[in-house]
Amino acid sequence: MIRAIGGALVALLSAMPASAQPADITGTWTVVVMRPSGPTPPAVLVLKKNGEKLTGVLSGPQGDMPVEAAVGNTAVTIWFTVPTQNGPIAVTMKGTVDGDAMKGTADLGGQGESDWTGRRGSAAAGSSAGSAADASGTWAVSVETPAGSGTPTFVLKQEGEKVTGTYTGQLGEAPVSGSVKGSAIEFGFDLTVQGTALHVTYAGAVEGATMKGTVKLGELGDGTFSGKKQ
Repeated sequence: MIRAIGGALVALLSAMPASAQPADITGTWTVVVMRPSGPTPPAVLVLKKNGEKLTGVLSGPQGDMPVEAAVGNTAVTIWFTVPTQNGPIAVTMKGTVDGDAMKGTADLGGQGESDWTGRRGSAAAGSSAGSAADASGTWAVSVETPAGSGTPTFVLKQEGEKVTGTYTGQLGEAPVSGSVKGSAIEFGFDLTVQGTALHVTYAGAVEGATMKGTVKLGELGDGTFSGKKQ
């Protein structure tokens, strides 16, 4: 009888699943935050395990930002500080991980919340591994803003992470400078429009012969753009 009970207990314990292990989120991720004005330019997130801590670097248009992370089973928390003209903003991203995909909600330091997604893979090459995108070439771009639309042309030259070139469009012509990190690209130029200085910034992602993202027209407002390499 005792032997039978013991055998049944062993069988029951054998059938119970082992304690769930925290998901492995180390590696290189492409992260996009969905803002009301549209998706942000993709940022490259590189996470590594340092003893019992998860740390890394988030590389995007704002530069390289150190991050910390925590994971329990499938729950993920990532936090970092974003430098802005009005001071640093503490961002906390919470969500879940499923294999090579993450998603959740980001607390933008008191400036609201936005959904975010992340994908791990070779396409999310970090800045330490060199630039994955090739921005060199002539780009036909379509810009949409609340004030109207435009179709400028950019001739860009990429050397490592550095981008230079020229802008030709409705606002005239101007030299362009910027950078590429992974698939994330940011470039800008300065113009004088009707006696007023204007700094224009494009920030987005390059995918093969296409790119898209957001454009900031100085104090005139924001918009979106998409481009195709000719």
